[in-house]
Order: sequence, then C-alpha cells, then structure tokens
Amino acid sequence: MNRATRCLAVAILALGIIGASVATGTTVQKFSLQDLTKKSSAIVMAKVEDSYARREADGEIYTYVTLRVLDSMKGMKGETSVTIRQIGGRVDNLESIVPGTPSFRKDEQVVLFLTARDVAGYPWVMGLQQGKYSVVTDEKGGKSVRNELGTGLVLMAPDGKTDHGPSVSSDMSLESFLGQIRTDLDEAGRIQVDPTTTNE
Repeated sequence: MNRATRCLAVAILALGIIGASVATGTTVQKFSLQDLTKKSSAIVMAKVEDSYARREADGEIYTYVTLRVLDSMKGMKGETSVTIRQIGGRVDNLESIVPGTPSFRKDEQVVLFLTARDVAGYPWVMGLQQGKYSVVTDEKGGKSVRNELGTGLVLMAPDGKTDHGPSVSSDMSLESFLGQIRTDLDEAGRIQVDPTTTNE
C-alpha cells in the first residue's frame, strides 16, 4: 500500500464513510453534536481565506482550503491558520465530485470539527458536511450557526436506519452552540479524570 493509498484509507475511516457511488451518493455514519465534539481531534471557529484544487500523483483530485483560526476550542492551541483537504474538486476541465462534501467560500466564517492530520499533514472535516457549521449574521448583527446537508449525503444511524436528502439544521445562536461544545468537552474531561477516585 503506497503513501497516497494509506492517506486515503485513513481519511475515509476518520470521516465515517460507509460507501459511495455517483448514483446513490455517499453514506456516512451519523454524528450528533456530542459525537462530533468527542471524536474530533480539533474544533475551531475560523474564516476561509483561500481554496484551490490540484490533481495528485495518484490521479485523485483534492481540494485544499486555508482558514484563519479565530478561536480554538479543542486542539490546535496557538495555531493561527489551518489548511484542510478533501477528496474532489475541479482542475481545468476535469471535475471530481463526492456527494456530501462541504463547500467553502472566501471570507465565510465557520465552526469546523476536524479529524487528526493524515500522513500528508492535513486534517479533514469530520463526517463530511456534518462537521461544518456556517456562521450566519442576521440584520440586527446577531450570530447563529447553521448546518446544511446537501443532496446525495445519506446518514446511517447505529441501528441501521438512514436519513436521505438535503436538510438544514435549525439555527442556534453562536453563543449557545459554542457553550454546548465547551460543556461537552468539560464533561468528557471529567469522565477521563474520574472525580470519584481519591488518593487515600
């Protein structure tokens, strides 16, 4: 197994991809917000600065997205920028599409749940579009987050049931959303450091 193949295999496992085809879309493990918080290696609020696609030596097209880190809730402490990558993109007249892959636009503000870095040094978005929340500002300046699951992404729950088709999460205030993440992180920390254990 060469380096590129190992890289792709690790990324697929981390993303929870169960299967994919052009006809039916991409089936991934369904993650709750708590699942994303616990399983992600890093959680950041960031602003999109640049993105580009290129074709690698293995023939696969990857898209690279560079973001400026505004706040880090888990991992990446002290880092001011991060470049993620994902399968698919457009290079000249050649286009590779993976249904359910999140899209990014310049200057967009997002909250991202990221995997560990792959062998090439890049993190990926957890669970494809599930791991990307867009920050939306209303006419009064209030900020909320929204998760948009595109057509072609099929979510599979532990019991085998699946959700098909596009959906948009109900907007949640950014403050409440980040507060929920921090609460889940605190609870995970308390579980790891069992508070009932005492040294006698």
